[in-house]
Amino acid sequence: MKATLLLAIFICNAAACRATLLPDTATARRGAAFREGFAAMPAWGRPFWADMHSTLVRAEVAYATNNAEYDWANKGGDYRPYVFANLGADLPVWSGSLADKQYGVSVTLPFMVDVWLDMFERTTAPVINTGYRFGALELGFIHRLKKPLSWSRLPNWWWLTLHSYAIRLTPLKHECTHIGDELTIHRKDDSAMHITRINVSYNYAELQFTLNDPDGSRQRNLGVKGGILVLHHPKEGWYSILPEEGDVELVQPVHFPVEMYAQGQYQTNTSRCGLQGIASMEIRYRSHYRYPFSHTGGFGDYLDRHPQIAELMLKKNADICSNTVVGIRYNNLKHTGYFSKIGISCRYYTGINPYGQFRSQLNYNQWGVTLIFE
Repeated sequence: MKATLLLAIFICNAAACRATLLPDTATARRGAAFREGFAAMPAWGRPFWADMHSTLVRAEVAYATNNAEYDWANKGGDYRPYVFANLGADLPVWSGSLADKQYGVSVTLPFMVDVWLDMFERTTAPVINTGYRFGALELGFIHRLKKPLSWSRLPNWWWLTLHSYAIRLTPLKHECTHIGDELTIHRKDDSAMHITRINVSYNYAELQFTLNDPDGSRQRNLGVKGGILVLHHPKEGWYSILPEEGDVELVQPVHFPVEMYAQGQYQTNTSRCGLQGIASMEIRYRSHYRYPFSHTGGFGDYLDRHPQIAELMLKKNADICSNTVVGIRYNNLKHTGYFSKIGISCRYYTGINPYGQFRSQLNYNQWGVTLIFE
């Protein structure tokens, strides 16, 4: 019994000595940090509220431009109420920090599903359009400056201070959109339709550059982003049509291979109860899909009634669109990560219709109230 006890004491002392003789080396610490980076979500690189194609989770009730293209109930009027829903996420693969958190690196898999619903009349029952975007390995990098660069010493000019810059690159992204099933069936059964379906499906690369990323901070910040989308196959364009889907002579290709955007977002300091004001805006220069609408259902033949609009649609290659969002965010002060922030905002969009095959519609306007989960 004594021998067993002495042996146990010897083994414990040997293990303690071994732990003392083998210090926690830098290599071991780096290995542990690397393992902890798997499936870790970076605090930086999150979308701004005004990003039209973001990975935020949103639900919106909006009053938007009406069009006979999807007004099968013949309600008429310039505007109608709709519901919009966006389900998105940046699935974390790996993220970590280097040089005492001065640098950050991340790898994520972004995806989003955007749905346009007509919940206020039963004829289309009720999906108008569904869009999908997803990317393969979005690579991110951020540099947090040790000493912020300031272009002014005046305290009220704090927004002229640069404290970080970030880059995000997605070599391969894909978008495909689908017009609602009920609309597709209705259009195919209508012999007066000139076009029943456009296949919007393409691959592209996206590069984004950010100054003053919020980086998970709940303090006052003014961030600015700029980005560009580049088609992988410019000759194939952004969309195509088959002869059985409509009059191919009315569908002109667009070979402008890029889409550019600039974004800005201001956030206030967070109050003691977790509230924070947000003002966000996006300006986007995007291709205009060059094919006219085909209208029926009490509106007559739209091409015959409005030849000047059809001519404009076939000539204009691209246009400037803007999206403005103002609202209040609630930050859960006891939790970080996904769904630790919820906000409500008012939104106004104007420009080319941003949804699916309806991107041949010019002068589209949308006023909405949006619930946002981050």
